[in-house]
Amino acid sequence: MQDAHSYRLPGAGFSLIEMMVVVAIIAILSAIAVPSYTYYTQQAKVSKALAHAQPLQLGIALCWQIEGQLNQCNQAGSQGIPAVPSPLPDELSDLSLTQAAAVRLTLNSVSINNQPLQIELTPNAANTHLDWGIACSDYGESRSVVQNCERQVSY
Repeated sequence: MQDAHSYRLPGAGFSLIEMMVVVAIIAILSAIAVPSYTYYTQQAKVSKALAHAQPLQLGIALCWQIEGQLNQCNQAGSQGIPAVPSPLPDELSDLSLTQAAAVRLTLNSVSINNQPLQIELTPNAANTHLDWGIACSDYGESRSVVQNCERQVSY
């Protein structure tokens, strides 16, 4: 009579080959999933940061409607444009307006080539409304994390 612990049914358990196939499949799926996950989390961080620029964009648009020109609408905290929040939200290291009334953002939480991502939203006056052009520092990369990025940020 055999010992109860040494008895084994034929075909029970996994062979080494089966285990290696499972590990290989997991490795292939991980190689595909991790970069996609990183890309989508960076896109979410960009969207969150761009939400902080919306009050400035609205203020610039209202100022342009009242003043009739953009060169009067380049100072945060005046002409109906809200002040830059202080302290800045955690995801931003810079949020400012340029002389051309463009909104510039520098993100802490998203980096491209070990540099923080920079985004510039530039108003373009049309007859009845402002169109906003988007420039980003990752323009020209394989795919930008900033949706609708049109050109490289120029400083």
